[in-house]
Amino acid sequence: MAAVPVPPKPEWQDCDETSISCIWDPDPDCSYRLEYKEFPDSWEECMSIEIPKGQGKADAGDGKDSGNTVEELNPTSTYCLRLVAIKDGVESEPGEELIVDTQAAKCTPDADESKKNCVIS
Repeated sequence: MAAVPVPPKPEWQDCDETSISCIWDPDPDCSYRLEYKEFPDSWEECMSIEIPKGQGKADAGDGKDSGNTVEELNPTSTYCLRLVAIKDGVESEPGEELIVDTQAAKCTPDADESKKNCVIS
């Protein structure tokens, strides 16, 4: 059985008030777990999303963005993201961290009514 490669550091792709998108150059034989936490929380309290084999690149060859997005984050907060590679059921050690700040919440009228982040009651 071949060793599980060290996962790459995720690269920032985009962010807004409540989400962060990142990309990386995936190993074709590995799936990944993208772990994330709000700074300064410990990694024992992190959230994660499972990423199937082949996802992670900005362009998967079909012209569509296959970057990976973590959502439902707090505005104006610092988050740490890292990858764990998984090959044949064996997990690597976590890779290098990407540290990103989410944007401040917009509380002004927006043409896109589906992106309301502030509620005044």
